Amino acid sequence: SGVAEGYCVVVPTDGYSDDLPFDLRPAPGATAEDMDLEFVERHYLPGAVSAETLRENRRTLADQMRSLRLMSGDVPTNGAMLAFGRDPQWWLLGSDVQYVRFDGDDRASPIKTSQRITGRLDDMLTRINMLLTNSIETRLDLASGPHERQLPDYPIEALRQLAFNAVMHRSYEHTHAPTRLYWFSQRVEIESPGGLFGRMTPENLTRGATDYRNRLVAEIMRNLGFVQRFGVGIPRALKALSDNGNPEPEFDADHSRVLVTVRSAR
Repeated sequence: SGVAEGYCVVVPTDGYSDDLPFDLRPAPGATAEDMDLEFVERHYLPGAVSAETLRENRRTLADQMRSLRLMSGDVPTNGAMLAFGRDPQWWLLGSDVQYVRFDGDDRASPIKTSQRITGRLDDMLTRINMLLTNSIETRLDLASGPHERQLPDYPIEALRQLAFNAVMHRSYEHTHAPTRLYWFSQRVEIESPGGLFGRMTPENLTRGATDYRNRLVAEIMRNLGFVQRFGVGIPRALKALSDNGNPEPEFDADHSRVLVTVRSAR
């Protein structure tokens, strides 16, 4: 994916910015110095802009960031601060991810381990993937065929897609609640603050329908390589769960959150 030469979206800096999605609004009080500009230049731009355009582009880094909607005038946008801020959680309270593994099947059970995942968006997504991968338990199946098979209690592809979706589509406005990953003995709960957005409904959620509360955050995740194509995350998760022998996930949505429950294959 890339941005064509000359592509530019102007983000207003006056009162009309209140009509923009939250991730496109300028972050009050933030400056370019509050961002990891070296990471933007070395790691983000090559995924967001074609190599040919980068070679021919004589614009300043600030101008390139404006064209990618990472800055509004001289002010970073909220989405840019989440992705590239030096201290994103200072600017966006509640933008962290809470991981808790319980030694039992309810929230009153003893806690085996817990982590608060913070940092730039790419750091958080990388740590989420690592935590989920390390939490999966695998047993050997020696009875169903001539070759042994490894049978995980959850397919990592499904958990990764659902967790990344929760970070991408959650509300970062009007709430300080973290995204929650709760791991119980027989299920995993993934909770995303904010209800379903736009045209999304409980009925079309599993059929590949898409709408974007945070379009810039989604684009950043794609350009960083955490998302391949929009609209395929949940269908891919459903297929991975089915192939692994897990029940279909359960979706529970109201005005304040979307909760996905994934049950073990065992």
